[in-house]
Amino acid sequence: MSLGDGGGCGNEGWVKGDLLKMTDMERKVLHLRKIFHRDAWRIGLVFLYDKDLIARAREAGAVWSQTLGLWYVPYDGMSYRRILELFSDTDIRVEPFEGSDPGPGFTDNRHHAPIVAAPGSDALRSTTTDEHKVSLPAGNPYQAEFTGISGKYWIVKLPYRKELAQAMLKIKGVYWNKTHKAYMLFRHVQVRSHVEALLSAPGLLPQEYYTAAAGSSGSVVVRAHESDSRFMQVYLPQVSEIIAQVKRLSGSRYSRGEHCYLLPATPDNGQNMRTLCQTYALQLQMELEPGYLKRSNSPNRKQVKLERMLAHIQKQTPPQVRTYMNAFVDYLLAMNYSDHTLRNYSKALLTFLLHHQYCNPADLGEREIVQYLGRMIRRGLSSQSVNMAINAIKFYYIHVLKRDYKELKVPRPRKESRLPVVLTQAECVAVFAQMHNPKHKLLLLLGYGAGLRLSELIHLRWEDILLAEFKIVVRQGKGNKDRMVMLPYSIVHFLEQYRSLYPSEGWVFEGQQKGEPLSASTIQNVMRQGVERAGLSKKASVHTLRHSFATHLLEGGTDLRYIQALLGHKNIKTTVRYTHLSQKSVDRIQSPLDRMLPPGHELPGPGKPE
Repeated sequence: MSLGDGGGCGNEGWVKGDLLKMTDMERKVLHLRKIFHRDAWRIGLVFLYDKDLIARAREAGAVWSQTLGLWYVPYDGMSYRRILELFSDTDIRVEPFEGSDPGPGFTDNRHHAPIVAAPGSDALRSTTTDEHKVSLPAGNPYQAEFTGISGKYWIVKLPYRKELAQAMLKIKGVYWNKTHKAYMLFRHVQVRSHVEALLSAPGLLPQEYYTAAAGSSGSVVVRAHESDSRFMQVYLPQVSEIIAQVKRLSGSRYSRGEHCYLLPATPDNGQNMRTLCQTYALQLQMELEPGYLKRSNSPNRKQVKLERMLAHIQKQTPPQVRTYMNAFVDYLLAMNYSDHTLRNYSKALLTFLLHHQYCNPADLGEREIVQYLGRMIRRGLSSQSVNMAINAIKFYYIHVLKRDYKELKVPRPRKESRLPVVLTQAECVAVFAQMHNPKHKLLLLLGYGAGLRLSELIHLRWEDILLAEFKIVVRQGKGNKDRMVMLPYSIVHFLEQYRSLYPSEGWVFEGQQKGEPLSASTIQNVMRQGVERAGLSKKASVHTLRHSFATHLLEGGTDLRYIQALLGHKNIKTTVRYTHLSQKSVDRIQSPLDRMLPPGHELPGPGKPE
């Protein structure tokens, strides 16, 4: 087994080069290296995953560094002698320092000095003669990485060093994004010069400065893509507002090699470029031959979503575990799981491997899995999150490792029973009354009147609305299932008026860009504003309208089986929960206290005769 193939734990992917080929007899080999971590020199401990060696490292006071993917102890003679004592039966190899090269397979590009003796100790030695000289590269010594542009900001990732982080944040226009673990730099010439000077990295940031709004000059150039006729090259002025509009188009991506945006060569995108230029008073240079734009070049929505999700998963996966994750994702794709399942399962498995220091899942058994699930519960996570982790682990063991998962006997947590929020019919009417935009009103009316999910509303097409039959075809809903739902008679006339106001052949609810559906965030904002303006205290979303639809059907006497079919529930148990929400059923039940004490009857108190 090789150290670089992701076949072991945590630091296995750290050591490569001459250390790649190791037999089973060489498993207990400890490599020591001098590293600079957390503003101080440390002794790094690198070894293949072995529970005994991990126990000894902890006994030596070693701490696991998730950033570097290794264990480390303070850089002093006492710590070194402790390592020699605890690893006396282990082959210890001290790695020499080789100039500016941090070493074969090192995952973090900090610059290392050789391991040498601490003051007053001759216990630590290196094979390097000039022991304290560190050769740093001439440019970008802090290994800053420019990862892209987000709106007004450049995005830069940087290995952590306390003094450097403090200096970065002192620069006006720089702030830390905790979610993405990156620095956000305002796209201004002074910010660029200050940051590049601090990081000693000239040319790190592109000269794409932020302009708040487009001026009256500038042009958009559209050219044919020589290597792939399905796309067209779009060259834009460096105006953030314009770039943001183009990035929102389906299938849009930036080509670093050609310094332009690539868009599917469709008539809709051609019209989008004309509209963009009219809106921002730009000149349009359309350098395309007649017939270049074809409807057949429209991107496959499923393909686009899966490719984006796979790129996201690949970016989040450390090199040590890509072998495991790639095999995991291949099976998910082969079994036609959705992009949402890919995201959730991959995140759950990656978190599980991270907790076990990126071990080979084949080396983990029932005890490790149960301990991990217990830790999730202690952290206050819901049973749904724990079940997601179990499902991901189970999938890996059954399909990738080809093991009988039943042998593990992993328990499942008891589910928390929570009732969904439901609006009364009067509250629904109050929300609808706040909608003055015809598109927004129809959105909520259809969401409630047909019991549609948010994603089903977004992807509703005119061809799916059967006006003559008063039905709506929901295509590829949750679980990749089609179903037929009712089209309320009361909104057919309103639907026809809406189409005359917003003519389109594709999406019923088209977004700002031609050929693009309305975004989920827009629809949720519409619902949120309607609830606020109606003065409701309930925390209601678009999905709340679906819950209300089912509850009101049940109160009207509709059979549960019909409600199950209309909602697209796979299991009747999911539909049964609406019986707990039916207000009419509750109203027919009288509390025994009301029978004992009629309304207005004074309650007996101390010293009062009954």
